[in-house]
Amino acid sequence: MDTCEVEGDADTLVRRFSVSCDHLELEARIQQGALSTYRRLDAVSGLSTSEADAQEWLCCAVYSELQRVKMRDIRESNNEENDSEEQNCCWNMSLTRLLRSFNVNMSQFLRRMEHWNWLTQNENIFQLEVEELRCRLGITLTLLRHYQHIFRCLFVQPGKDADPDATYQYQALYEFGWLLFLVIRNELPGFATTNLINGCQVLVCTMDLLFVNALEVPRSVVIRREFSGVPKKWDTEDFNPILLNKYSVLEALGELIPELPAKGVMQMKNAFFHKALIMLYMDQCLLGDDTHMREIIKEGMLDINLANLNRKYTNQIADISEMDERVLLSVKGAIETKEDSPKSPQLAFQTSSSPSHRKLFTHDLPKTLPLSIIKAFPKKEDADETVNYLDETLEEMNRTFTMAVKDFLDDELSRKRFRQARGLFYKYLQKILGPELVQKPQLKIGQLIKQRKLTDALLACCLELALHVHHKLVEGLKFPFVLHCFSLDAYDFQKILELVVRCDHGFLGRELIKHLDMVEEMCLESLIFRKSSQLWWELKQRIPSYKEVDAEAEGKENFSTGSSICLRKFYGLANRRLLLLCKSLCLVDSFPQIWHLAEHSFTLESGRLLRNRHLDQLLLCAIHLHVRLEKLHLTFSMIIQHYRRQPHSRRSAYREVILGNGQTADIITFYNSVYVQSMGNYGRHLECAQTRKSLQESQSNVGILTETTPNELIMRANISISSPSPPRICQSDSCSSHSPPSPAASPLSLQSSPNIKRAASSSELREIKRPNILRRRQLSVI
Repeated sequence: MDTCEVEGDADTLVRRFSVSCDHLELEARIQQGALSTYRRLDAVSGLSTSEADAQEWLCCAVYSELQRVKMRDIRESNNEENDSEEQNCCWNMSLTRLLRSFNVNMSQFLRRMEHWNWLTQNENIFQLEVEELRCRLGITLTLLRHYQHIFRCLFVQPGKDADPDATYQYQALYEFGWLLFLVIRNELPGFATTNLINGCQVLVCTMDLLFVNALEVPRSVVIRREFSGVPKKWDTEDFNPILLNKYSVLEALGELIPELPAKGVMQMKNAFFHKALIMLYMDQCLLGDDTHMREIIKEGMLDINLANLNRKYTNQIADISEMDERVLLSVKGAIETKEDSPKSPQLAFQTSSSPSHRKLFTHDLPKTLPLSIIKAFPKKEDADETVNYLDETLEEMNRTFTMAVKDFLDDELSRKRFRQARGLFYKYLQKILGPELVQKPQLKIGQLIKQRKLTDALLACCLELALHVHHKLVEGLKFPFVLHCFSLDAYDFQKILELVVRCDHGFLGRELIKHLDMVEEMCLESLIFRKSSQLWWELKQRIPSYKEVDAEAEGKENFSTGSSICLRKFYGLANRRLLLLCKSLCLVDSFPQIWHLAEHSFTLESGRLLRNRHLDQLLLCAIHLHVRLEKLHLTFSMIIQHYRRQPHSRRSAYREVILGNGQTADIITFYNSVYVQSMGNYGRHLECAQTRKSLQESQSNVGILTETTPNELIMRANISISSPSPPRICQSDSCSSHSPPSPAASPLSLQSSPNIKRAASSSELREIKRPNILRRRQLSVI
């Protein structure tokens, strides 16, 4: 019998196997061990008759190798008395990620693994793992059917002509409810995942929490009014929302699953569910009213908490024995039949029914340059030549894109995504040029369209939208993938984002506009300050101050228009983020002083500290420098904990800071070795009249800030009597610092500057681990 691995097929198989393993970042020893075992068994038993068969068996081989490494690591860690710093374990990935990489569905994998364990004579624990996976999968699918049934009884899906925001809210609630259930269930002991009754009890408690929080949105159109759990007069102005603080619909939910004893649900809620929920609030995975377990949905909190829970769940399932059960919500039949899934390993994220997404599926997008633009060409310009040039350019970009995504999408999906992006490109080219042609009838359209930067940036923006719609959970295709794909400069790219948003007029919908806003923030926070960025050339290697940029906006200076718009956005973003952190740390009165520190770090020596670094890194250091100068009782670790609670926080911002010469370290090392040497003298001599006035007013009302304990800071942060207007950026001419002209001229001495002592050590950044009193389960190792 011919096997897959013969002659040229063997090389092809090894190449595909290597690509899959490289995508998973597997160590060479794992790859070699898996391939060696597969070849040995294939030679004896003739495993593979096709390439698909070979991929499935190789997936089993890799899974077995990862399980062996995991068990060995657990044994070694159990034998060690002291806890060493956390290792970067190769088995810290979900099983679902492994299956996607090898394009294998769960049902087929379970069948193959049963046979594989028999062939390899694996230990009994391997077969127990497979049986547990099969059992958990069956339980989760049953719970999913209950979830969908309950959700339809509580919420009503808006019609096709309904407000897009209402439809988006319905879809977001649907995703949020299932994700909240999965996260809480994973925080509970093992019986919540291995017992159907207990799992159903957790689900009902979750739906109670979800529905009551959804009731906090006044007269929401997605609430099903006929559900017996809707409070009386809820839909009227006479309803008092405070009543929802202690409201529960458990009794009404019990009517939907009559075979589930109500007493058991209450016991689950009081003994386990409530504690797990408190932990999510403590860890800032849920933001809202932690006293009554409310306000997790209303006033924009739904999107924030959805993102937080996704991060939490991703960490929970970072284990080769864990499945990513989010995918079950979006693809019903993907687990049972391979025919339901395309060749792409990201089968679970192919479609979406969000209203803004639906437009991208069904809208009649133009296939060529719109006729309205062609007719507007001046007589002296050759329209056909421009169209041909544009077609050739887009085709070249198509080939580049196809090569870049070959590890993530097959050829058919790649062509489909680019075709969609191309249609959006023509659509937005028409939207952008239309108003220009009205104002400037003699506009030379051909010259404008032939600007390669415009074509590249607009097409990349449209491709980013298409990839976000269809593959938003595929790490390798997330922004800034499109920049790397087409070698685009982030500074040039962010210019087109504002044009697209300004000309959108409701076409994309709120969700995708928010995504473009997030992409713009990613550009402004770090990407535009890469060493090779075009921004440095336009600014002539210097960063103007906020006051200079503001003056330019009023026509007082002569900076480049493009760069000044970009810097106004950057300073606006820096202002918002610093203010959020100051509020969280109860340092609002010191905001003007800290702002001066941050702004000086941006402009110092032609932006030296900002180059190749992240905005948040300089904001954190500015706060810490101020804390040291004022002798406040705040450690760098506490500042970082508050930063981690921000919706825009990134672990790499405090873990991976560039020191220079390609070296990276954590933020405390950066602060000690680079930042304080550059900023110390400026900070010691800084005098800000606005801060002094704010502190005097604050001390007369609240007490001296420097004597405040950490507990008092936390208590004060949770007490809000009124909402004072946020402090403005200080632009007073009386604020100054008499520091030396350069740090090198007067190196900072810690002995002569006791107020600016260095951060204790990098150990402050070590992850704070607390015992999980609701620990789910541990792998028993024989």
